[in-house]
Amino acid sequence: MWLVFSPGCNHSSGKVDARPRVPDFRLNTIEHERFYLNQHNDKVVILVFWATWCRACKKEMLELQSFFKQPGLKDVTIAAICTDPENFAQVQNIVKHLGITYPILMDHGARLFKDFRLVALPTTLVVDQKQRLALSRVGWDGAVMNQVTTKVLSLLERAGH
Repeated sequence: MWLVFSPGCNHSSGKVDARPRVPDFRLNTIEHERFYLNQHNDKVVILVFWATWCRACKKEMLELQSFFKQPGLKDVTIAAICTDPENFAQVQNIVKHLGITYPILMDHGARLFKDFRLVALPTTLVVDQKQRLALSRVGWDGAVMNQVTTKVLSLLERAGH
């Protein structure tokens, strides 16, 4: 598996947190802005790695768009990371067709995908408020959506949101 991140330490109790810390990264968005993971500390972040040719990826992005519209999720950030953004017009068309309003990040050469040692698409990562990996799932179906939803809501609940 790709869990090569160094584990964080919970300084308040002295216990080592077994969940690996997700390294900070910077990617450009489809709107040519910069997205930094560390700018979303104190939020739950859902990262979706996808490709233009992947049907399951598009289904996931659409379902997460519906999830994102629910009330009470102001402390959740969703970002879809396109691993094949070389055909920019195609990426734009997909995003427009699906009505995606959350950030679309451009992973040229699938560098971040490779750095994280991911192996398949779609891959979904849920990152907690302290930038630790809370959930990692490959593929997309109703069970994965339920796991992502449950994990996100549980992280928000723990944080008192």
